[in-house]
Amino acid sequence: MKKAFALVSLAVLASAAYAHPESDHWFDSGESLAWYEHPCGFEAFVKYGNQDTPQNRANYYITIKHPEMCSKLFPVEGAQHAAIRR
Repeated sequence: MKKAFALVSLAVLASAAYAHPESDHWFDSGESLAWYEHPCGFEAFVKYGNQDTPQNRANYYITIKHPEMCSKLFPVEGAQHAAIRR
């Protein structure tokens, strides 16, 4: 009985660990681009990618067509360093 309880407990813990997998897509949507496909990069995705607001959605679509707007519409700390490295 102890073995069964231990196995069930481990199964519950294992399933909880995988219950909410992180998405690499903006707004956790399969309809949006993955962070590595969007021109604003990983830093913008980390800061804004899960904030599904009307303004972030608008900025997301604007920056797809106009990547030069990334620093203005999705400002992130350290963006100057990223620009210098390019």
